[in-house]
Amino acid sequence: MSKLEDYAKTERQREVTKIWESCDRNSRKAAQALGITHATVRNIVTTVKGAAAAAGFSDAWDATEHVPEGEYVTGRSIYLEDDSGNKAWLKTRRKLETAEKEQALKAFVEQLNSQVVQAKKTHKPSAKGKSKDLLPTIIIGDAHIGMRAEASETRDRDFNSQVASAELLGAIDYLVDAAPACEEAMLINVGDFMHANSHKNTTANLTPLDVDQRIESVMRIAADTMIHAITRILEKHSKVSVVMARGNHDSDTAIAIAMVLGYRYAKEPRVTILEPQGFHTYTTFGKNLIAVTHGDKAPSRRLADVLPRLSVWSKTSHRYWILGHFHSKLAEQFDNSVVIERFGTLAPSDSWHASKFYKSPSIMNQIVYRRSGGIAIRHEYEIPGNDYEPDHEI
Repeated sequence: MSKLEDYAKTERQREVTKIWESCDRNSRKAAQALGITHATVRNIVTTVKGAAAAAGFSDAWDATEHVPEGEYVTGRSIYLEDDSGNKAWLKTRRKLETAEKEQALKAFVEQLNSQVVQAKKTHKPSAKGKSKDLLPTIIIGDAHIGMRAEASETRDRDFNSQVASAELLGAIDYLVDAAPACEEAMLINVGDFMHANSHKNTTANLTPLDVDQRIESVMRIAADTMIHAITRILEKHSKVSVVMARGNHDSDTAIAIAMVLGYRYAKEPRVTILEPQGFHTYTTFGKNLIAVTHGDKAPSRRLADVLPRLSVWSKTSHRYWILGHFHSKLAEQFDNSVVIERFGTLAPSDSWHASKFYKSPSIMNQIVYRRSGGIAIRHEYEIPGNDYEPDHEI
């Protein structure tokens, strides 16, 4: 007969599940026996239970023999018949409560933090010759780390987590070199930094995705990429603020990455991590109001009407929204002086975009703001155009 531990995918999951079972399924006792937090135990057991349920196994029943090879269970169906003879199947799927999601997210972040070394306070580079009147701002548009794309299918270029990280850090190098030497800099992630939102390999709205590896591995690559980007920026500038927005692909994983970065730089005063607050955040630099959101929640006109309600509106003269989502560049100016700008992505087309014939240049941008208000300079990095050629005539 099957046991819960049989559905563990790693030796670590098997060990934790086995100890949890031997401790009468008490997470605190298991955590004490293993020398880890009880939240980590709960998170691992929840993951194993999910894998077991997908295979048709639970404490209440064992239906594994009824699940065809290569398929998995998505929910429960009940056959109903009323007094009039009407017959129907009722299909249900368990809804994950908000508190439960938050608990699982925190446990997962604890796991990641156990592998992250906190940054020590570092010496600032010399302030000599550094401008206090300019703010170089690098904008990461929809990085989609974790996406799998094959050139033979998309007529674009091959893409995976490692490629995404390498290309992004190459762009960071170029844009940091192009920036004027300044006291402060800013790094904005407009959301969809990660391609998937959970181990289910879907968006936050459960749309299935093509991914290249397990979500745990992708999150480590994503966190390492941000850490390397921050390190590179600090080589030139005295301080950096990092804005992390939530996308429609990574509504929850974006929060996890922000929490990991917050832990990493908790003792480094040169780095400020602005974690997502709802679905938008804002900051100011001199006379500039800079607001960030992914760009999938509201039309431009509504976004333009939001900023005048902020308390800092009257203290600024230049107001900007920074958006992503559509993988293309667009700028709009409204009659209340608000400028809304969408930014492109370095990522190539995936299977879905290719099937719809969507194609945009692979770019990343930097804006340099003036403290007195307005934009001083713009820089753009572009990956050379696709040179894919099929090995046969079409």
